[in-house]
Amino acid sequence: MESNPSISISTIRTLHVPQEVLENIPGHSQPSSPRSSALATSPNSPSESVSSLPSVGSSFFFSSAAASPPRFQPQSNHYARDSSTQGLIIPSLTLPAPLRCPTPFGKTLGDLRLLVVGNGADDRELVSNILLDDNEDVVDISGWEDFEYGSILRASTDWIEHRDAHGLEKFEPAKNVEIISIARHEFDDNLTKSSILPVIQSPFHSVSELIDPRCQASAALANLIASPWSPLHTALIILSSSGPSTSEDGPIDLLTPHIPVILMRRGPDHTHFPSRPHMSSFRPRSTAALRNGLFRSPETLSSLRFEAAERFLRWREVECAVEGINASHRETVSLSSNAPLWNKAKWEAEWESRLSQDVAISCEREDPVRVPEQQCFDPLHLSSLISFSLCLLDPATTLLSRSVSTFVDKLADSQVRIAMVGSLCLGIGIGMMMR
Repeated sequence: MESNPSISISTIRTLHVPQEVLENIPGHSQPSSPRSSALATSPNSPSESVSSLPSVGSSFFFSSAAASPPRFQPQSNHYARDSSTQGLIIPSLTLPAPLRCPTPFGKTLGDLRLLVVGNGADDRELVSNILLDDNEDVVDISGWEDFEYGSILRASTDWIEHRDAHGLEKFEPAKNVEIISIARHEFDDNLTKSSILPVIQSPFHSVSELIDPRCQASAALANLIASPWSPLHTALIILSSSGPSTSEDGPIDLLTPHIPVILMRRGPDHTHFPSRPHMSSFRPRSTAALRNGLFRSPETLSSLRFEAAERFLRWREVECAVEGINASHRETVSLSSNAPLWNKAKWEAEWESRLSQDVAISCEREDPVRVPEQQCFDPLHLSSLISFSLCLLDPATTLLSRSVSTFVDKLADSQVRIAMVGSLCLGIGIGMMMR
């Protein structure tokens, strides 16, 4: 390889430089350290000097020429000819810009999905400045992308490490922050129904398909839906440059049952927050407080996710009730449609010709009113009474014979006899005295 005169001498590894040439170089001094002295060689032996190379991080370029054996050249008196040495040029290495190191908050942030509406959503720079610019937790910001209802800005608070087929590391942005800006001139009920609610309810349908319809709402289900990787939107931010107005009541009342709503006002009246039910419990009074609550407050972020989960469960209950009503209505309509319809004209045409004949046949029959009525007897009145009386004779006879035999047995006792005779005499005497 030919040497380039424009290359610094510090980037050339000398293969053969005699000692005399080194002494004639201005500013060159003999090394005094033991290691440098050991490296100095005589003119008869090949010499090799090590140049000081600038640090290039953890990557170096190596050449097979550095490991090749030294070349032995015969001694010559023309040192000027030997000064044109052969060397190896080490090219400079330009490293890419270092990646930003994610913060602990960024690594544990999870997915953050925000909706931005209002008259401030038209300014993309304002939205990016409020949430992402100069944010220490954001390591990468992608560009804006347009979609059907507005535009999307994706950012990352962490890196995803990959390894290719050769085992080399590759870092890609996680893109775990998604900001959807729905920019329209008027923030009213029509915009809410046509653009905002479809975007909010899109992940509702996806999550609802994964849940068994027989599964009831519970704390375990709410914790599952409110996880950091939930596909639900975390919150909706209304950027308004005006004061509270009645025109905002309708859209906000439509949105609050579906998503936590955060109202941010730009201007001197940004501290005025209308008190409406079902709004988010997180009510920042400045953009700094909004950014800190979303990116640096796990408690606030968890509260927003649980509020979003509660609204999804409410929407699911409503949808299940509506589906039950529609199913019963469809069943009723199906039964009524399958039932045959009665046609009076057709019925009269079929049976009118036989009407007089059927009437005549019915008149010839015996009148059931003229049939003598048969007397009905109560089965328990006579026959059953006699049968029941006859059935009682056998037990009565047995009982009487048993009583007589018991009485005769008692008479066999002498004491009983004496008592009976005494009783008889006493009775006769009392009867005679009474006369």
